[in-house]
Amino acid sequence: MIFMKELQKFSLRLNLLYVEDNRSVREETLKVFEPLFAHVDIAENGKEGLDKYNQFHYDIVITDINMPVMNGIEMIEYIHEVNPEQKIIAISAHDETDILLDILLKGVSSFILKPIDLDKLFKILLPVCRDADAQNVNIELFNALQEERKKLKQTVEALTSHMHTVSIKNEQIGELYFQTKPEIESQLLEEYFAKDEDQGYEKVVFLFDDCEEMRDLLSEIPDKLSNFTDANDLKYIDIVANDVSKIANILYRYTPFLDPLAQKLEELARMIAQDPDFITIITTKPEHILKLFDAICIDLSFYIKRFSIESMAMKNIHHIHQPTTLSIQQIITMIHPSENDDEGDMEFF
Repeated sequence: MIFMKELQKFSLRLNLLYVEDNRSVREETLKVFEPLFAHVDIAENGKEGLDKYNQFHYDIVITDINMPVMNGIEMIEYIHEVNPEQKIIAISAHDETDILLDILLKGVSSFILKPIDLDKLFKILLPVCRDADAQNVNIELFNALQEERKKLKQTVEALTSHMHTVSIKNEQIGELYFQTKPEIESQLLEEYFAKDEDQGYEKVVFLFDDCEEMRDLLSEIPDKLSNFTDANDLKYIDIVANDVSKIANILYRYTPFLDPLAQKLEELARMIAQDPDFITIITTKPEHILKLFDAICIDLSFYIKRFSIESMAMKNIHHIHQPTTLSIQQIITMIHPSENDDEGDMEFF
C-alpha cells in the first residue's frame, strides 16, 4: 500500500493507453489501472490503439505484443515515428531472448511477462511514471519560458518603436537648433503672432476634455506608425486613420477658421484608411513619412496648448495652422502626386 501511494504521486497526473486483445485480462487489469491514472483508454489491438493514440495525448502506453490485426511491435514502431520520447511498457507471454531483444531495440521503457504480478507491475511503473511526470513538468516550464520570452520580445519591440519615435523627435530638434539661432527665432515668433486680429470679445478656446483627447491621440500616432514599420501589421494603420479622423472631428466643433485644417486631416484619414498607395509610401520611405507625421503632431500639440487658454476667434488664424496644413498636403501629394499637381496654392480664410 505504501508503494502504491508513492506511485500515485506521479501516476495520478498521467494519461494511460492500455492495449490488450484478451478481454478477461484487459477487464481485470483495467480495474488495477483506473485508480492509478488520471485517465485510462483501452484498445483491443495495435490498429485500434494507434487510432486512439493519434487522437489523444497519452503519457504512457502499456501494450501486449501478440495481438491480431496489428501486433504490439508494429504499433510501437508507428508510435515512435510520431514521438520518439513516448514512454511504453510492453507485455508478453513469451520469454524468448529474440522477442525480448526485439522489444528493447524498439525503444520500450520496460517490459512485463505474463501472468502479471502486481508487485512487479508497481515497481516497473514507478520509475516510468516518475520520468513521464518529470517530462511533463519540463514541457510546462519550457512553454512558460517561451511565453515569457514572447512577452519580453513584445515589450522590447514596443520600447524600440518608442525609442525610434524619440530619436526622430531629437533629430528634428537638432535640425531646428542648427538652422535657426535663438534670437532670430524669438524675433520671427513675435512677428508671426503679431498678425493675430481678434474678432471682438468672442472667446473661443479648446475645452479641457477635447485638449486631453487630442493630446492622447497625437502622442499615439507616431508610435503606431513606427509599430507598423517594425511589424508590418495593418491594424496599426487602422488605428492611425481612426486617430486622425477623431482629431478632425474635434476641430470641426470650433470656429470655421479651423475648417481648412480639419478638412486636410479628414482627407488624410481617408487616404490612410482606404488608399493602398499610403502603405507603399510608408513601406518604401518610412523615415520621410515618420518625420512629416511627427512634425504635424508636434505642431498640433503646440496649438492645442496655446488655444486652451487663448481665443481662436481671429480673422487670420489660418496663418498659425497654415504650415501644418501644408505638411499634411505634402503627405497627400506624396501618396497621389498626379491628383495634386494642378491644385495650385491652397486658399485660406
